[in-house]
This record gives sequence, C-alpha cells and structure tokens, in this order.
Amino acid sequence: MRNKSRLLWLALVLGLLGLRLWHIRADFPSYHFYSQEGAQFTDEGFYTGAALSHFTLGHAYIPGGWNPGVFMPVWPLMVGLLFHFTGISVTAARSLAVVCTWLSVLLAYAVARQYRSQTFACIVAFLMSANALGFFYSRLAILEPALAMFLLLAIYLAGQVRAGNYALAAAVGVVFAVMTLTKTTGPFVLPAVLYPIWANNREAGDRQDRAAAWKLVAVALATAIFLLGCAKWVWLHHYAADSSIILGLNPIWQLKNSPPRLLRFFGRGTWIDPVLFPLALAGFIAALVKLRFLWRDTLFTTAFLWETGYAAFIVFHIDGPPRYFVAMIAPTIWLALIFTEWLWRQHRRFGVAVVACIAVSVMWNIAYIGNYLLHPRYTLLQASQGIKQAIEAQSGSYPNNLLIGRGADEFSLVSGGFPTMDSDGAMPLAEKLDVYRPVWFMSWTGDVPLRMATVAGKRQLVERAKFYALDPSGHTAVTLYQLLPR
Repeated sequence: MRNKSRLLWLALVLGLLGLRLWHIRADFPSYHFYSQEGAQFTDEGFYTGAALSHFTLGHAYIPGGWNPGVFMPVWPLMVGLLFHFTGISVTAARSLAVVCTWLSVLLAYAVARQYRSQTFACIVAFLMSANALGFFYSRLAILEPALAMFLLLAIYLAGQVRAGNYALAAAVGVVFAVMTLTKTTGPFVLPAVLYPIWANNREAGDRQDRAAAWKLVAVALATAIFLLGCAKWVWLHHYAADSSIILGLNPIWQLKNSPPRLLRFFGRGTWIDPVLFPLALAGFIAALVKLRFLWRDTLFTTAFLWETGYAAFIVFHIDGPPRYFVAMIAPTIWLALIFTEWLWRQHRRFGVAVVACIAVSVMWNIAYIGNYLLHPRYTLLQASQGIKQAIEAQSGSYPNNLLIGRGADEFSLVSGGFPTMDSDGAMPLAEKLDVYRPVWFMSWTGDVPLRMATVAGKRQLVERAKFYALDPSGHTAVTLYQLLPR
C-alpha cells in the first residue's frame, strides 16, 4: 500500500473512531433491531455496580444484593480506578469503553498483519471502525468492548509465541484469565486463543516440533486453569449464594430447542453486517466443500474457532441479544475478507461484485451512524437527572435516601451518582426492604408485577415523578415512588 493510500485509510479510521466520543451521553438507538436491546436501561449499571457502590455506599459488595462484580471484577475495577480521578461519570465510563474499542481495532489490525499484507490489515481496521453495531455498543459502559479487547490481545500474544518462550505462553494464559473475569463467556473461545500457539510452532512430520508446540499450549492452558481455579475456589467458599443467582444454569433446560435457536443465529448474525456475515459463512462452507487449504491458514482457523465458539455460547444462552454479537465482529471481518481475497484472485468477476456489495454495506453502516449522531436524544439522561433531583429535594427529611429497583444503578451512573441498589439479588426483595430500608423505589412500564406487589405489601407507595418517552414509541416509562411506612 502506498504512503498516500495508507494516510487516507488512517484518516478514515481515526475519524470514524473519534466520532464515538460525539454525543456520548445520548440515548442508545431504538430503531431497527436495536429496539429490542434492554441493556441500554440496565447493563451499564449492572456491570459498573461494584464501582458505584464503592463510591456511594462505601463498599463494593452488597450482601444479598445483585453482585456480578464478584464474578466479573475486571470491568468494575477498571471503571472504579477511573472514577478515582473523574468522580462518578457516565462520560468517563463510556469513554473507557470507547478506548477499549480503539485498542480492539489496533489489535485486530496487528493480528491480521501477523498473517496477511498491510493492505489486508488496513481494510480490517477500516471495516471494524465503520461497523455500526460496534459503533453503537462501544458507547455503552458494558462488558463487550473490554471482552473483545482482551480476547484480541490474547490471540495476538499467542501468535507471537515461539519455541521455548514459555513466559509468553504463560502471559497468554494470564490474559485469557483476565478476559474470562471480564465476562464469563471466555471458555467458549479458548480454542481460538490456543490454536495460534500450536499452529505457529509445529511442522508437519516433525515430532519434536509438534511436542514443543503442545508444551507451549500446555503452559498457557495450565496458567489459565490455575488462575480461574483460584477464582472458582473463592466464589464457592465466599459467594455461594451470589453464584447460584448470577451463574446458576440448568444445562438440560438450556439445551432444549437448540436447533431452532441455531437457525435463528444464522439470521441474527446479519446484525453484525448484512454482507460480511453471509460472506464469512460462505467462506466456511467453501472451506468444507472445496477450499480445504484454508484450514492450514492460521488466521482463518483462528477466526473460525472464535466464531463457532461464541455461536455455541449464544445458542446455549437461549438466543443472544444484539450486544452478544459485538464480540464476533473481528472474526467475521477476517473470514469475509479471506474469502473475498480468494474470489478476487481466482474469480475476478465474482470478486468485483462482492467488493461492490461490501462497499454498499459500508455506506449503509456509515449512514446509520451519521443519522444517529445528527439526531441525538437524551431521555435517559433527563430521567436520571430528574430522579436524582427529586430524591435530593427530600434529602433533608430522610437520613437514608437509598433508591431500590431494577436498573437503579443505571440511573445513578448516568446522573453522576447517588445511593442505589438493584431489586434483584440473593436476598429476597421483601427481606431487602426490611434490612436496607430504602426510601425510594423505581418501576418500569411492563415491570414484573410481583416486584411491585412485594413492595406494595411492605410499604405505602406514593408516586413522586414519572418520565415518559425513553424510547421513540413512548411505551417505556419509569416511575419514582416514595416508600412510607404502612
């Protein structure tokens, strides 16, 4: 790639990445398939909750509360360290997620550069920066941006491991453990992390080289198992009640109806990109049927293992919401470009048509991003600030102004911080009302009726504020109640 072209690509990538910080406090988009994403009202608060509690309640862990930070501590730790300098700030938390995405693009470029030309790697970086799904979710303080960053770092380091470098192999295991403690989906993509170590250190027919490759894989795997085993021991011995609530799964129930969920996955994969995902799937089918040499391509096989591993998680998890597909953007682009590269060389007419389709898809993605940035909405910010102001107006009357409710931590984060507690957790809600004695309760439109009934059975609810139009249809609203003794 020539210097002028390289500078043009760099300018485009930097521009698209920089746009992620524009209107960063604006609402998440509620059109197209994004309208079904409930995480925009809860998950930022869920996964920064430990950091929020540390600053607002004085302790990160709430006995009987909703404590995902115990099992996924990396993100709240990163956010908490940032809050020490910025104070509680949704701008800071979301900007940290954006920085994780910037590093992910750089790492995806670096991984591609290990096995492909600079031109190929530059296109990877451009397509990642122009991806609408990645753009929108990088602006939420959720787990996926950090998860993708650590996964790409582990794969990059794995590609650098060479014979005898056991320290770097151990470092791969450490990064994998950190990734799994960022989000517990890590084990599903373990083969994708280990494969580059084996592939880059074995030579067909040379037993000595193959044995050395397996030793390096074993070091990385043993390191990860040891660290995660220590974490598991802590969970079982100190947080058993929280574990049963947050990590508890019924495998038999989870596996029911998995074939139709798998079929739905192939349709929902187009959420990543309507052109690149079908191309990635076509490349996989072509490798099975005709292009078997692709399995000797380390980047192709690594991307395939990542894609299928995370697909297995999504199917097992009973249809993942759109945010789950963010972790699959990089391998989808790798697979699609590898297949496109082969078409361009071997079947130029088809290759030209595919490149044209990719160009149309890029323009479609950028149009979505532009439309969103030109029409920002701030309803969640306004509702959060309104609830905080309503509570602070009564702060002199009550020594405990704790707000309880589903997604309460989200409102604390967005408004700049005030004492909150989620209504879910290891302790039943009725008991939580007696133990923590909250003065305020918030409820969503369409909330679980039992939650409201439980609170109404213990306290008198007095409506103090209501905020409408948290989505364009106006169907989502949140109501603030003051809790008075019966």
